[in-house]
Amino acid sequence: MGDARLLYLNETSRKFAGFSKANSPFVILGIPMDVTSSFRPGSRFAPSSIREVAQYIEFFSIRTGVDMGETGFNDVGDVILHPSDVEENVRRISEVASYFKDKGKLLISIGGEHTVTVGTTKGMDADCVLSFDAHLDLRDEYMGYKYDHACVMRRISERGVKVFEVGIRAVGRDEIEYANSAGIPFMSSHQVKLVGPREVAKKVSTHFKECNRIYVTYDMDGIDPAFAPGVATPEPEGLDPSTVLDIVSLVVDKRVVGFDVVEVSPPYDPSGITSVLGAKLIMETAALIAKASKQP
Repeated sequence: MGDARLLYLNETSRKFAGFSKANSPFVILGIPMDVTSSFRPGSRFAPSSIREVAQYIEFFSIRTGVDMGETGFNDVGDVILHPSDVEENVRRISEVASYFKDKGKLLISIGGEHTVTVGTTKGMDADCVLSFDAHLDLRDEYMGYKYDHACVMRRISERGVKVFEVGIRAVGRDEIEYANSAGIPFMSSHQVKLVGPREVAKKVSTHFKECNRIYVTYDMDGIDPAFAPGVATPEPEGLDPSTVLDIVSLVVDKRVVGFDVVEVSPPYDPSGITSVLGAKLIMETAALIAKASKQP
């Protein structure tokens, strides 16, 4: 008899990069949830869009020397979601993620709105989360939702998970007050540009020193709209992709258990360049994790 957690999984015909390797340590999971998007909806189309464009990028990482075409990805399909019940969806996402955690897999999730990260981090039993984002996402509730794309890091931190946020430039005073009271460090995109990737990575690594299971989340609005225009909530003065990957390359080690790409909104990305960047981040981050897994 199959595991009940797989009842929330729907296999899709479209695979990441056009193929799926069942024995890969990396599992691709689509999470097309787009319930609480407040500005430019459409992130439900991102898993399909990113899978499509991934067929046309090269999978040898010059940054790491790892050929992800050889390692491959096991694309298991999409989470079956409720059309309007966000808390139910978080539960389903967590259930599916926990199945792959128990199998010892590294989870790569493609959202969907950022709320999905509440479920993936819980299912993967992450005790530390590195978030790249324009926003702190520390509101207690937003537009009547406590599970909302603007509340995701608050819900995660309330579970006792250590959070470090990078690229911040659009916040509310109440969020800063909560960050300070809860001990959540963050760096603005301006601060990142002043001190550089190496100093940012040092701060992250120090904060995560006692962590056992690290999760990385890429809210694509953390990257400047010049590079990622097709996002749900764009904000100027963002990070560039190379800086983001430089930071991640200095943080990633064997403790990383998964990561996600969220908040791509294909209807606002007619050129497809944001989806291409999402696919590139997946490939390069997976290569960094694969390289770290081989370190003594």
